[in-house]
Amino acid sequence: MHESSALSPGAILCALLAVLCLPCAPGHAATDTVRTPLRALVVTIVAQDGFLTWLLDDAVRAGTLPPLTLMTAHVRDLRQLLEQSDFDIVIAHEHARPAQRLEQHGVLVDGHRVFANPMAILGPVHDPAAIAGANSFADVIERLRAHEACWVINQQDGKDSLQQFIRSGSVNCIVDDPDLAGAAAVVAAQKRGAYTLWGFHPYTRLGLTGMRAFVTADPRMLRPLRAWTVAASGRREEVRAVVDTILDESHQRRLATFRLTSDSANQPWWPVTAVAADDASGAARTRQGVRALPQQRADHGTGRTEAEMGQQREAEAMAQ
Repeated sequence: MHESSALSPGAILCALLAVLCLPCAPGHAATDTVRTPLRALVVTIVAQDGFLTWLLDDAVRAGTLPPLTLMTAHVRDLRQLLEQSDFDIVIAHEHARPAQRLEQHGVLVDGHRVFANPMAILGPVHDPAAIAGANSFADVIERLRAHEACWVINQQDGKDSLQQFIRSGSVNCIVDDPDLAGAAAVVAAQKRGAYTLWGFHPYTRLGLTGMRAFVTADPRMLRPLRAWTVAASGRREEVRAVVDTILDESHQRRLATFRLTSDSANQPWWPVTAVAADDASGAARTRQGVRALPQQRADHGTGRTEAEMGQQREAEAMAQ
């Protein structure tokens, strides 16, 4: 006598539900599983207007990447947050000292430059120096000189070489006040009808009237960000897949099309190929150790990024 080969009612039901793309009843094996999100710890600008989620949504929908759960943080808080909770990937400016220290100590590994955000020339809406359309910072300086426009030095570290063009004497009207840094310098420029230099992303949060931003194609105006794998994560291959997706040609082209809702006229994100060659020294500087890093002023001691610097002064500056 042969044993019956008939399927049980439960197996038949599960097979039918699989055809209909429905989950099996409890007690029966499921035919599909939901991918657990990767936990990402990123500096605030990476999530501004949903940038990173937007950049990767096609790959997530296609199932080639797991979704990302984002937590935004000030760069100085990275270590504390990594000690308090589990994360898989960290994205921050590569020049930020806290991130570099975490890499030196082996907390962050396998870092890769993924994109860059820009510094911006900020000036009056009517643009008396005709800055709009300038292709380089040198071109900006020439236009300032030709139109005898004023420039307020933003006393923040990070782009001293650019500021030195101003201090060289080629611009006739310069405000070089050591107390004007971050948002305070921007507000001072607004009141004087002058120009200044600051991070594009923090400027968009100020909400100043009578000013506009001018983002140029000069690669020296770009500040690269890196993505690191958290060493303690058990999902390194998935993190690398995220990084590889960001770096593939189609996504590097795509990120350049993103615009912030508060300023659709300027490009807020740039591919890694747009960054100046001399900025490639950032990774080498990291490998050399913290002692090789340039010294920062006291208010930079926590390693804040240009995109986040000055936030503590924004309320004070706006109240003046």
